[in-house]
Amino acid sequence: MAMEAIMEAALAMGPAEGLAQFAGALDREWIEQALAATGTATVRTRKLPAERVVWLVLGMSMFADRSIVDVVDHLHLVLPEVQSLAPSAVPKARYRLGAEPIEWLFYRTVEAWGDAGGLGDWRGLSLHGVDGTCMRVQDSDDNFEHVGKPGGRGGSNDAGYPQLRMACLMNLGARLLEAESFGPFARAEQDLAEDLWDRVPDDSLTILDRGFVNYSTFAGLIESGHDRHFMVRMRRNLEYTEIEELPDGSILADPPRSRALGRTHPALPPTIRGRIVAYEHPDGEPSRLFTTLTDHERYPADDLVELYHERWEIELAFDALKTHMLQRKESLRSKLPAGVEQEVWGALLLYNLVRHEMLGVPADNDLPPKRISFWSSLMWMRNFWEVAAWRTRPGNVPRYLREFRSTLNVLINPPRRSERRYPRHLKIKMSNYKRNRGRRRPKSKEEPEGNVK
Repeated sequence: MAMEAIMEAALAMGPAEGLAQFAGALDREWIEQALAATGTATVRTRKLPAERVVWLVLGMSMFADRSIVDVVDHLHLVLPEVQSLAPSAVPKARYRLGAEPIEWLFYRTVEAWGDAGGLGDWRGLSLHGVDGTCMRVQDSDDNFEHVGKPGGRGGSNDAGYPQLRMACLMNLGARLLEAESFGPFARAEQDLAEDLWDRVPDDSLTILDRGFVNYSTFAGLIESGHDRHFMVRMRRNLEYTEIEELPDGSILADPPRSRALGRTHPALPPTIRGRIVAYEHPDGEPSRLFTTLTDHERYPADDLVELYHERWEIELAFDALKTHMLQRKESLRSKLPAGVEQEVWGALLLYNLVRHEMLGVPADNDLPPKRISFWSSLMWMRNFWEVAAWRTRPGNVPRYLREFRSTLNVLINPPRRSERRYPRHLKIKMSNYKRNRGRRRPKSKEEPEGNVK
């Protein structure tokens, strides 16, 4: 979007909608379509209309350190003629909107930005990654019953906070999230990932962690589209039938379908032809990759080993989402499952908005998107709308916008030193204080004991 168009949007539509135009070219018509498609559009004029509540949900992630009432005030979301708004009206407006419009907007932006100018292509294939993570939610009775808790020293459900589990599909080149599935903590990542396979594009390569080594997963991914391939790090106990050794040292092999799986899922193919690539980093342990890219001339083994580590881009996305955007908060802020769902979709949508704006910087400098700092970009965007857009005269906005866009160029990180290898370590700060396990409502005689999934 041209600078003049951004300026006009910021001046004509106000700070909140100008933020969306600036930060991600979020089309105003998309919001109207989202409200109409999800049945949340209303004829009644409210002090805090539904289309402005969308900006509230985004602002909750942009300003994670502020209350939702402060976000409404900061973004000037109420109608101009409204003199006052009761604080209790804000959460009511959130839950009246629901999560469906935010989810609809997320996938609309994915559809519009998914190509991203061909970013992420590798030898004619678009490059994607799938991985899972967890997010803590408020320790309320409703959240506990809806998503459950991990186990702890005291047994099951002993963790400090309830946690939801999620699986995401990501464009590894543009680092845009393309699809997401989440549910209770007890639901496995492999189960959640099944909801993502239909959204994997054709003519693609999807990189998986070894936690997704599963025959049904492999079959679901490659059979739900055309020319879909995957690459995964093998487990040590994965059985296979060796077909032949290829000139580059890789092995053409068939991992067989188990008899039990054949009885329960007879439609699955009896075997999946692929290649096994063995490698070992200096001072590391021997590892193996399994991929359906069987052409050793077009896809050399050494290139596949180097490419596999692009999978870490999705780990960095989780870090940006939870550490930088949500500022390492103990948990999400919503105390009801419906609010948690809305908050998660809002965070994912804002993440993509920030990434979309960042894509313009490497394009101007002939650099890959991974060279741009997400944290610095997010802070500059936040500071712009805290200082420039809302605390300066309209005539000075164009100058601030020019300075902002030029400033993004200094957010370029130095090249990564890929030769560095460090062993994994986990550090946990223990406490001598007694664990607060939260308070649960006493259960009636009619209610079953234990956690309700």
